Amino acid sequence: MNPFSIACVGDSITEGWGLASPDTESYPALLRAYFPEATIYNLGSSGATLQSQFDMAYTRTNAFLRSLASSFDVVLLFLGANDVWYWTSKKTFKVELLDLIGEYASSLVILITPIKMNVGVYEDHKLKEIREIVLEAGKEEGLPVIDLYSLSKTSWLSFDGVHPSQEGQKEIAFLIAQALKKILPLG
Repeated sequence: MNPFSIACVGDSITEGWGLASPDTESYPALLRAYFPEATIYNLGSSGATLQSQFDMAYTRTNAFLRSLASSFDVVLLFLGANDVWYWTSKKTFKVELLDLIGEYASSLVILITPIKMNVGVYEDHKLKEIREIVLEAGKEEGLPVIDLYSLSKTSWLSFDGVHPSQEGQKEIAFLIAQALKKILPLG
């Protein structure tokens, strides 16, 4: 198997917020067991939004700058959870998503929908809207989408109802690995 690289672009869920050891317990770290031939980079940034008009926009983070400094074979794009609380419009979110996809034009971009969270009715409605936008963008751009919203369970979450527990991170890594094995030409 040829070596390849995967960049995990995301927010605190990717970074591993709340875990005792994000370097070993976050889903990017756990993916290494499924793909030992891959170099996997955790480019998550806590609090990051997809929409760039906010101070915590992913495109304003050091993680984003690091993601542009190298070329990756695969970019897993897993943003949108924080946009639930910093919402502008469906149109803005989609334009920003397409712009960010364009930043990684030399890579295979795989979109990931936000996971389910234990939040209020308004926030859950926004999560569903974000999911639909991500699915739509994937279809329009011919990109694979891993629909974690449909596959995730709120029992995977930690005490705050937003971030995955260690067990939740394991489930996310498993689901992403299963999808990657179907998507990637791994020989």
